[in-house]
Amino acid sequence: MEHRPVRTCIGCRGEFRKDEVVRVVAGPANILIDYREKLPGRGAYVCPNRECLGKALAKEKLARALRTRVRIPAQDDLAAMLALVVRERIRSLLSMASKAGKLAAGYSAVNDALKKGLIEAIVYAEDMSDGTREKLLQAGADRITRQATLFMRDELGELFNREFIGVVGIADRPFADAVWKEVERLKNLINSGQ
Repeated sequence: MEHRPVRTCIGCRGEFRKDEVVRVVAGPANILIDYREKLPGRGAYVCPNRECLGKALAKEKLARALRTRVRIPAQDDLAAMLALVVRERIRSLLSMASKAGKLAAGYSAVNDALKKGLIEAIVYAEDMSDGTREKLLQAGADRITRQATLFMRDELGELFNREFIGVVGIADRPFADAVWKEVERLKNLINSGQ
């Protein structure tokens, strides 16, 4: 049986697998998100949702866990910092999937892959036209349970050295699972507690 490290969230005090929580460390002046767990120094772990972030920031729990005095950000600021890191991780995963040949980018490529039953997850651009989305739904996108709306068309285009991309389809389950894990984290940071 595989051993997976367990960490305690300083907000809710629950125990979670290491990959389910986010490490924060004390930087020279501020709290830093150590998403890849590579930064030196004492770290503390917190669930990636607004509720646990709020609890971690209350009563100086975070400062005590890090055993240092640093400027502690407001809950909204920490959630925004973490959301930026998560969005960057999603970009990175999409780029890796593309380089591995496991991603369809653009309406035509996604439409063709949908017809062949290859798509595991879909990411729509926030500024994609409703007509294009409707055409994809007619082509079978409605059968894909993992769909998210993230980024702008120019941001997605930039990932693939194109001017604009309105939709990408992930044609590999492990990549789709990894992206979806991050999408769920992002939803928890944006939606919970509001």
